Amino acid sequence: MINEQKFGVPIYEFQIKDGVDGAGLMLKNSVENKIAVGVVCSLLVLAGIGVLSYRTTTNLIAAQNWVYHSQQVITTLESCLAMMTDVETKQRGYLLTGDETFLKDCQVAQAQVGDWVKKVQVLTADNPQQQQRLKKLEGLISQRLAMLNSRITLRQTQGLQAVIPAVATRQGKELMDQVWAAVAEMRTAEDELLLQRQHAAQARAKASQAIIAGGSTLACLIGLVAFYSTRRDLRLREKAQAELKESEALMESILDNTPAIIFLKDLAGRYLFVNQRFVEVSGHSLAEVRGKTVFDIAQKEPAAIATEQFRQVVAAGNPVQFEETINYAGHSHQHLTVKFPVRDAASKIYAVAGISTDITERKEVEKMRLQFQTLFESAPGLYLVLKPDFTIVAVSNAYLEATMTQREAIIGRGIFEVFPDNPNDPEADGVSNLRASLNRALQNAVTDTMAIQKYDVRRADGSFEERFWSPINTPILDAQGRVEYLIHRVEDVTEFVRRKQQAESPGNEDMQKRLEQMEAEIFGSSQEVKAANEQLRVANEELEAFSYSVSHDLRAPLRHINGFVDLLNKQAAEKLDERDRRFLNIIADSARQMGMLIDDLLLFSKMSRMELRQSKIDPKSLLDEAIKSAEAEANGRIIRWKISPLPEVDADPAMLRQVWVNLISNAVKYSRTRNPAEIEVGGANGAADEVIFFVRDNGVGFDMKYADKLFGVFQRLHSIDEYPGTGVGLAIVQRIIIRHEGAVTAKAERGKGATFGFTLPTEV
Repeated sequence: MINEQKFGVPIYEFQIKDGVDGAGLMLKNSVENKIAVGVVCSLLVLAGIGVLSYRTTTNLIAAQNWVYHSQQVITTLESCLAMMTDVETKQRGYLLTGDETFLKDCQVAQAQVGDWVKKVQVLTADNPQQQQRLKKLEGLISQRLAMLNSRITLRQTQGLQAVIPAVATRQGKELMDQVWAAVAEMRTAEDELLLQRQHAAQARAKASQAIIAGGSTLACLIGLVAFYSTRRDLRLREKAQAELKESEALMESILDNTPAIIFLKDLAGRYLFVNQRFVEVSGHSLAEVRGKTVFDIAQKEPAAIATEQFRQVVAAGNPVQFEETINYAGHSHQHLTVKFPVRDAASKIYAVAGISTDITERKEVEKMRLQFQTLFESAPGLYLVLKPDFTIVAVSNAYLEATMTQREAIIGRGIFEVFPDNPNDPEADGVSNLRASLNRALQNAVTDTMAIQKYDVRRADGSFEERFWSPINTPILDAQGRVEYLIHRVEDVTEFVRRKQQAESPGNEDMQKRLEQMEAEIFGSSQEVKAANEQLRVANEELEAFSYSVSHDLRAPLRHINGFVDLLNKQAAEKLDERDRRFLNIIADSARQMGMLIDDLLLFSKMSRMELRQSKIDPKSLLDEAIKSAEAEANGRIIRWKISPLPEVDADPAMLRQVWVNLISNAVKYSRTRNPAEIEVGGANGAADEVIFFVRDNGVGFDMKYADKLFGVFQRLHSIDEYPGTGVGLAIVQRIIIRHEGAVTAKAERGKGATFGFTLPTEV
């Protein structure tokens, strides 16, 4: 353990003790904070319960008031029928007897009906629908009362016999029936409203009970959680103090076993701590260096350097990095040392620590690299080293001189960005020819030799100087056989071309003869290459025609097979046993597989004959179509898609859609054993005038030693029983991309997924 007895330095003892006390203080503060939080949360819950209880009780009282109000309306409506009956009874009494007492009672009853109407208007003022019903009822009552009063008048003026025919019409009964119906309608509506209000009142009462019960329970739970949390933290405080002591011992063990030199000094420059590696390098034991300065254990010159570094760190107050030479074991070693200030809780510097790593071997490697770089740059030939994305990573001095460029201006940039075509020459084709050659070298992993190219060089003022070059592009492979770099070597043959042009003028017959001989040799070689290319072109055309013809001729017998299998299944199903049906299914499945092979073969053949219709397109829309199609065939599998922004390219939309469909379908198929499947699609600008796209999955992957088979027709790395397919999809992808003057790549590891990439030009 790092402690007072080991170092005997009070300042370090204080810091260790302060660290332990600090840990205890943090735990103590944590306990107090949790108690405070528990109390505050309980009070807030109780306050919330009070507010919610008050609001719920208020709403409950309001609901009860509305229930009482509905009951009043119902009672008042029922009294209407009694009053109307009373009016009719008094009217009949007067009509039959002519007794004025009945007439007065009838008038009193009619006045009560009027008061009843006003009372109902007041009670239903909050209900527009009831007001409308009341208005209708009021009209019926008015008609009925008017009819009663007219009969009373008829009795008074003409006698009982005149009234009898009027009563016999039964108009009064019909009006009274309508009054009863109107009252019943209002009563029904008010009954429904009463029922709703009763239910609302009951719901509010239940809510109030639930809030009070739930809030009380929550307050109790918060109290219990605070209690147990406080109890747990108190135990953690004791455990933390014990673990802190163990951590100090573990930390000392780690520091002693690290290969780096580690030390700690106080502000007086005295060693507070050194690890075992320091002891091994310096040759001084821990007891010998404790409490001493560097001048006590090292020679004067290195001690002075170390002391000056110490002062720089204290003055800067930040980590400072140094490279220094340390002598031990009879050898001189280069070390990279980082020295940094150590601060206390108040951010005050109280010590300086150092970590020193032996970088001797790294320095030797760096020295060798610089030597090889110098050797390469000084080579007499004209060389460029390119990454597979055609970014320049190294260049010879001769190449810089020939192209009038500076190393720092072209390293890290794309070759076509640095060396574009001459915009003033409409027939310039240097960029397209060189891109095609580099893609061939990248794709085939073999050296590609180009014919003499007119490729003008841009001067410092932006103008172009006519130049002629003879380029050779050579791939450099890594341990797995993949292209890691491309060496672009050229010879400047401008002088030769110019002399040839001069030799063609009168008076230069001898020079012209020698040049013609050289040209004949070059022409002969080029003719051989041209003839070989022509033979290859004719062979490809014949192969395409043969594939197209065979594919079409095979469709008819396949249709017959499928048709007769279906017919046999329908007409002889009852006569077939299980084995016969299995045989028929095998025939049908084989026919369908053959049909898929034919379709893919036709598509493969079509890709080489279709005219390219390139335009500026956004590949995202085509990718979305491919993803939607793949998800429909995934049968509900969980697929996590990660789609990055895709740059625009110049391409044939139909062909690029087929590329996305094949690559996405391939990723979905070979990741079907993963749950969830993860598929990533992205793109980025690569070399000048080029874009790189990729599709990555977490599927079964493949062994890279078979990667050269992937893009061949009918080449498969998995059995058809494991992963159905025809083995033509990737071949179609390659053919489309090559037609766009791009390249395809594949990287994978068995069981860890695969990444398929392709490049496309950004401009036609």
